[in-house]
Amino acid sequence: MSKKQFKSQASSSRAVSTTFGATSGTSGIGGFAASQPFGGASGSLLSYVYEPPDLSTISEPNIVVAFKNLQKKDGTTKAKALEELQSYIASEQFKQDGVEDPVMEAWIMLYPRTSIDSSRRVRQLAHSFHGEFSVSCGKRIARLMPKVIGAWLAGSQDNDKLVARAAEEAFQKMFPVKSKQDAVWQVYQQIVISYCKRAILEESVTTLSDERTTSPDVAEAKYARVVGAAIYTVANALEVLPLTELRHQIELYKSLAHSKSVWKLASYSDPFVRKAVYRLVCSLLRKRDLEIIDYAMISTSVLQDALHVDQTGSAYDYCKMLIELSETCPDVWTEYYPGSARRSAQRRLCQFLSKGSQGGPPDFWKQISRLLEILPSRIIHPIEDEIEIGSASADQNPRFPVLDAIHDGINRRDEYQGNHGEAWQTYLSTVKLILQSISSPGPRQHFMEVYVAHLMDQYLKPVGKGERWAVLGPNREDIFKNAISLILQSCPALFTRIWQELSDAFVQILQQSLPEQSKDYTRSQESGAHAAKRWYTLQAELIKSSVSGHIQATFEQTSASEIMSAADLLKSRNGKPYSAAAALETALHLIPKSTIQVNTTKDVLLDFLRLDVPNLLLSPSSPYLIGMLSTFEGESDVRQLWIDSIQTLMNAPDSTIKFQALRSLISSPWLESLGLSNDMVSAAKRSLQYALHGNKSCWPIVAAAMANPCLPDDLTDNILASLTDSLSIESEVATGLHGLEIAIQQNEQGMRRFSASPKGPTLLSRLLFLAESPIPNISQEARKVDAKVRQAHSSAGSLGISQSSRIDVVKNGLEIADSASLSIASLESEAIELIRHAAENEVEMVAQALLPDEAQWATALEPFFQYHPDPALGITNSLGGVLSLITQESRQRNGQAIPVPRDANGYSPALRMAWYVTALCTSTNIFDAVTIHRKAITYHYLALFVQLATDQLSVSPFPGLWKSSETKDDSALVSFVADSQYMVAKWSQRSSTKDEAFVQEAQNSTLASTMGLSALAYYHGRVYTALKSEEEETSGVIITDENYLSTAQEASDPITAAVTLCSISNPKAVLYTCNRLIANLTGLTFTDSPATCLLQVVLLNTAIRRLQDLDRLEELPQPRLVFFVKHIVMQLHSATLSLAITAELFKTLGGILELIKDIYGLFWEEIMGFVINSCSRVTQEKGSDVPLSHATLRLYETIKRLATTYDENEDLTDSWAQAKSAAGESLVRLMQSQTDLSDKANQPRRIVNELLERLLTKPSPMSYNAAEDLYPVIVSESSALQRAAYQMLHKYIPEKQEDLSIEVALSKTFTAKLPEELLSLILTVPQYDELLTLDGEHPLPLHFNGYLLSWVLIFDHWSNATHKLQSEYVSSIKEGTYLNNFLSMAFDYLISSRAKPVDGSRYNPEHYSPDDNDLPERNTTALIIHIYFLCLKNLPTLSKIWWRDACPRQLQKPVEAWTEKYVSPTVIAAELATVTAWLPTQDTTDTSLTVKVSSRAHELTASYPLDEQYMSIRIVLPPTYPLASVVVESIHRVGIDEKKWRSWLLTTAGVINFSGTSGAIIEGLVAWGKNVTGALKGQSECAICYSVVSADRQLPSKRCGTCRNLFHGSCLFRWFRSSGSSSCPLCRNAFNYG
Repeated sequence: MSKKQFKSQASSSRAVSTTFGATSGTSGIGGFAASQPFGGASGSLLSYVYEPPDLSTISEPNIVVAFKNLQKKDGTTKAKALEELQSYIASEQFKQDGVEDPVMEAWIMLYPRTSIDSSRRVRQLAHSFHGEFSVSCGKRIARLMPKVIGAWLAGSQDNDKLVARAAEEAFQKMFPVKSKQDAVWQVYQQIVISYCKRAILEESVTTLSDERTTSPDVAEAKYARVVGAAIYTVANALEVLPLTELRHQIELYKSLAHSKSVWKLASYSDPFVRKAVYRLVCSLLRKRDLEIIDYAMISTSVLQDALHVDQTGSAYDYCKMLIELSETCPDVWTEYYPGSARRSAQRRLCQFLSKGSQGGPPDFWKQISRLLEILPSRIIHPIEDEIEIGSASADQNPRFPVLDAIHDGINRRDEYQGNHGEAWQTYLSTVKLILQSISSPGPRQHFMEVYVAHLMDQYLKPVGKGERWAVLGPNREDIFKNAISLILQSCPALFTRIWQELSDAFVQILQQSLPEQSKDYTRSQESGAHAAKRWYTLQAELIKSSVSGHIQATFEQTSASEIMSAADLLKSRNGKPYSAAAALETALHLIPKSTIQVNTTKDVLLDFLRLDVPNLLLSPSSPYLIGMLSTFEGESDVRQLWIDSIQTLMNAPDSTIKFQALRSLISSPWLESLGLSNDMVSAAKRSLQYALHGNKSCWPIVAAAMANPCLPDDLTDNILASLTDSLSIESEVATGLHGLEIAIQQNEQGMRRFSASPKGPTLLSRLLFLAESPIPNISQEARKVDAKVRQAHSSAGSLGISQSSRIDVVKNGLEIADSASLSIASLESEAIELIRHAAENEVEMVAQALLPDEAQWATALEPFFQYHPDPALGITNSLGGVLSLITQESRQRNGQAIPVPRDANGYSPALRMAWYVTALCTSTNIFDAVTIHRKAITYHYLALFVQLATDQLSVSPFPGLWKSSETKDDSALVSFVADSQYMVAKWSQRSSTKDEAFVQEAQNSTLASTMGLSALAYYHGRVYTALKSEEEETSGVIITDENYLSTAQEASDPITAAVTLCSISNPKAVLYTCNRLIANLTGLTFTDSPATCLLQVVLLNTAIRRLQDLDRLEELPQPRLVFFVKHIVMQLHSATLSLAITAELFKTLGGILELIKDIYGLFWEEIMGFVINSCSRVTQEKGSDVPLSHATLRLYETIKRLATTYDENEDLTDSWAQAKSAAGESLVRLMQSQTDLSDKANQPRRIVNELLERLLTKPSPMSYNAAEDLYPVIVSESSALQRAAYQMLHKYIPEKQEDLSIEVALSKTFTAKLPEELLSLILTVPQYDELLTLDGEHPLPLHFNGYLLSWVLIFDHWSNATHKLQSEYVSSIKEGTYLNNFLSMAFDYLISSRAKPVDGSRYNPEHYSPDDNDLPERNTTALIIHIYFLCLKNLPTLSKIWWRDACPRQLQKPVEAWTEKYVSPTVIAAELATVTAWLPTQDTTDTSLTVKVSSRAHELTASYPLDEQYMSIRIVLPPTYPLASVVVESIHRVGIDEKKWRSWLLTTAGVINFSGTSGAIIEGLVAWGKNVTGALKGQSECAICYSVVSADRQLPSKRCGTCRNLFHGSCLFRWFRSSGSSSCPLCRNAFNYG
């Protein structure tokens, strides 16, 4: 703070203390001090000089701080203080404790000044807080109300609306009832008026604001706001309070009403103050019974002084006040007016009018007109000293100042153009008012010529802004009409002259129009046509409003001249000036026939039509000429004239003019009466074809044809049919939509009729289809047209007309699937709209029509049952074995190409139908509205569809319900199938409710359809099984007629029998069937009757599975099972046994071996042999027989589980031990055979591969000696096989490294290299774009995943390998660009392709497992980060070279930062851990090397002891290791010279940084240790100090030439100095340096 500011504040404080210290006496009315202190400073509630409130007794410190902040100058600080006060009173503590009296006193003292603060926000918050505060205080505030009521009520009159509203709402919150509000005004009337009087008369700019801290503008605005609000409050009191109450304070009001200071404010500079004064005048006039008005004072201040001042912002209020004042007391303009001639009332009024509306609204001029009507006549007319109205001196051209002033006000530059209309009307009304006082014809005509006639000069040729007589803004035509009517009424002779002049000017406009060659030709002709329309419109209106014969003759004369001139002009210029033709047409249509059908004029027109019009039809005037023909419809030879015109146009070459003429002809209403409609129909059809091919000029012809009711209805139908057909032609779609939009606009009735016709559904369907177009313009336009078609029906209340058409649209969309089919979403939305708008009695009918019937379902699903289902599906459902029973006849149809129609998305009608039904039943209650039979049909066929769709999701059948592809995302289809399954399950749950009739009907029909051995019967069996399963889950019980089982078995209906077995809930019946089947099969030879055996084995497996579900399988008799198993084993020896029977027998064994696990016998060994042989058999066929593969693996899994968990049966365990190795090898060969078979879209094969993976890797990966053969499986087309091969190799490779390390160490010729097969897998990096589509649903492509896993397997070679072997592997990597390619790809994925690099903190770089992350993206990221960690750990030098040389420059810093943050800490920890693990393995007898590892500091210290001292170095790993080089620092150098020591440090650093593989730090430590031990080897002690190292850390280096002993140089120097001789300390000979 500067000294100047400090002094200013100090003086302010002194002023406050002096003021209040000098104040004495009692307070005046309203809480004001009775005396005024020095310098005129006021002690009022509003003065900025005041004594601060006493805050010392307030208990809450936060409130004290808020009140202190409220007294500061800054508005923001005050606003925050008020917000804190509001928060306080809203707090729980305040609600408990209430308001303290000191708080009330402080706020009441601060509120009045705060309520008039310069900051709007502060004022608003002050009023809001005061309302809440008053409500909280309740009745306690009543005693303090006199101090604030004036400021409160005045606040509601603030010039800011938000502040005024806040004050008003606060007042209503405290006094919510109107009666209470009126009572406040009555009780506090004296206080309020006294407050206002003080504010008006005693406050000033200097008392309200501190001039030292407030700018003049802000201070002036504050004063104006306070004074204006006070005046408004007084006016409000006069209006609110009754006269009886007002009389109680009559003296107060009189003091204000008689105060010159108050009325001087009428001309104050601020509009808010002026408007307040005008409001006060009006209030006093309404309460004139108080008899306190001083009209002389008001006339002086409000009229004489205020009329000539700037009234911007208050002119409208001022005008309204003048009207009320003049109506109440007209004498204020005359008797009470004090002005002299120079300040006369008329002169002052003219000064006011000449300023215009001064920012006022258009209504300002209306108020002026009303004011002039009630003013005394002497104020409006010329001053009597200058002219006597109506005398002979009128010829002296008297002026009318009021009219001149109004005219000047209109022409002011700042006058709003939108006000001109009302302003000119006021001008004309004033002219009319003055005319009443001018009786003589001469003066009247002169007056009209001077003040009105000039207006008509610009009627035909409007002038721009700036001209004195310019008529701008709205209502121009009304102004001219009123002006010419005024002239006609007052001076007919003047009217005749003016009209003739205007007619001549009009003809001149036509004649002077520009030629066709001019660039402004069109603008010129349009201007002339517009002038003609205005001219004849005015003429027609004048004729209607006047019956004078004089005016009729005038119009006949001028019209004849105009028509003749226009006709001559057209003939002379070949129809080019079409403004003349427009003038003729307008005249014929607007002017009454009596005016233009004078013989001469009529003859001219008829001759022109007969002789000249046919020759001018191909001119620009043709539309207007054809319009003229219709006006002479009753004349002779007109029909021939029409025929000639049509023939001329039809024979003329195509052109824009021809099309315009045709449009005019076709739109004529006389075509039918003239018999010319057929000619126009052909013209319209031809024009439509032109328009559809892109000729935009022909659309008006089509529109006119459709809009003309004289043309036949079938023309509209033909046009709409052509437009509908165009929507199917790609090149005509846009124009067809445009034509339909025109058709709806021109003939809505025809569109409704057409949409209800047989062609209507096609139109509606095409519109809905185009609404889904990928082209934005087409889709938007199609939606627009479709909405208009719907609106056309709804506006006529004819939804029923199109209901059948829209139902047909839905039906056709379901039955027909092609490239133009509607989307399912459109069909659904259309159906929903039909249901929503259907009448209550039509809902069932509409619902029945919208849901597909049985024929539609059967037709749509029929193609998919003509093909034999994929046998692989047998392992995915409980009826899988039945697939092998389907008859050969169905299989023979597999080669037939039964066509399946598809839409643009590749969806079949069956899929579209099911999707539509699912979506519609989900979003509406349509299913509950149909009959039980239709419910059963929908339920049955939707369940049937679900089975087909589930199969397609499992495999890719032919033909499919939809076309699948590798690039297509089927997630929406998967979601839809899930929704359909849920819908079927939801309906199945109704079986336990009263609405079970349709469920039972559907189940019965489904079971009945399982008869036979067809694909259809098979799928019906699956449907029935699924429905019964849902019923069992819902109710817990399945009710199935068991007679079906015996009946089906007797009738040889295996599918029905199998279905019944799957669904039956009686375990006794199932046990009986199972025992009977076992007994039958035990006595059969399978090769003799394979079909019978296969059927019974399938039923047996179904029964066994059902017994497992019922948990009753153990009740089968074991002896029977043993005999049966032995019989199966014997039958399996047959080489002719089919694969299907073999697979089913393996299933049987897998189900019952558990029950005979304790039975000894050779059959265990034979079964294992069968499993191995089956694996070999499947391997030879490359796993093509999925059911046999699955059955073999499941049987192997069962035997493995029994052999490993049940060791009491030695035959079982021995056979397993003997066959285990061979069985494992057979599984590996099976895995290798399926490497190239993809299981992405084949769920059964994926199940087999996952089972194979589990058998090979669980509980631990199987050991396999020839694991190198598994490298190709790493890039298999199956993720399960990839994982299996990876885990086996991941275990095998590290184990093999120990043997290789020994072989490398023992052999000098053996060279180890990375396997070529493995290197070939990382030779080429897959396309990086495949990583961009990676998300939570789409896994990494298998070949990419194989590439990454191959890198992990390569680095597995470093595990358990010696340093030499690792170096060989590094050499193998160096030979190619493997590493560079991988690192470039890795950081494209981790950094470059993302807005933000991958967050590596969520991953552990050191470890990776395929099972760690479920999400594909997280798994891939973890794998890439892990490989990058292995690169840095095992190939540090090559990784650093890539980063330094091959990494793009813009990527180097991001790679370095990302590595430092996420990977380097783990690499450093691993290196230091390697050193820590290496130290205990060192032989301490050979070396005294000591190493201390500091993991937190990322460094280690190596020390070598020497004669109680240590040679020490520090190896520091940088934060970005290994991208940055390791630093080797010296700690203690002992006994070695500086040069050699530095050489050792550099050597150690070089060994570490250029090692090229892991364990580099260990190699560096070994190198440094060798240097130390080599340098100190053979060193002896100094013969003087008996130490090896001297005090200056040097070794003995001075050798005696005689005794050959070594001495330290420093010790020898001290000896020489102390002994005083240079002899050797030992031999005493002269010391000779040897």
